[in-house]
Amino acid sequence: MQANDPLKRLKNRALYYLAKREYGFVELINKIKSFATDELDLNLDSCYQIVEELKTKGLQSDYRFCESFVNSKKRKFGLQKISYELKQKEIDDFLIEEFVDALRDEEYESARLVWKKKYTSLPSDLNEKNKQIKFMQNRGFSFDTIKKIIK
Repeated sequence: MQANDPLKRLKNRALYYLAKREYGFVELINKIKSFATDELDLNLDSCYQIVEELKTKGLQSDYRFCESFVNSKKRKFGLQKISYELKQKEIDDFLIEEFVDALRDEEYESARLVWKKKYTSLPSDLNEKNKQIKFMQNRGFSFDTIKKIIK
């Protein structure tokens, strides 16, 4: 492949993105899709071909992406939100389950820290309690976990 070869340019663009951070398989395809179709006049199959090649060479990995993503989110969000966001990025369910299971033991402590950072005391009335519960639910923590913190 020569430097002006469209596939080479597409591969270089994908490598450029991967050099900055990990990407999931589908996420990387979506990231390079507009460059491929608009600027290089390539089709979506070319994107799949390039990302599949990078995956085969170990340069793209959904496992590494999950690891990186979960590590960046676990201090701020609960398992439900992390799981939902990974599903949105079209990560395989078995991989999501593997990482979510590993975090299950840490959820209470993460939730406690998130709550403590936002609130200084337990709710004084029902309205305040509902407000705190809603905040924690929006962060993706399970109701059982929230109940243990907000009594």
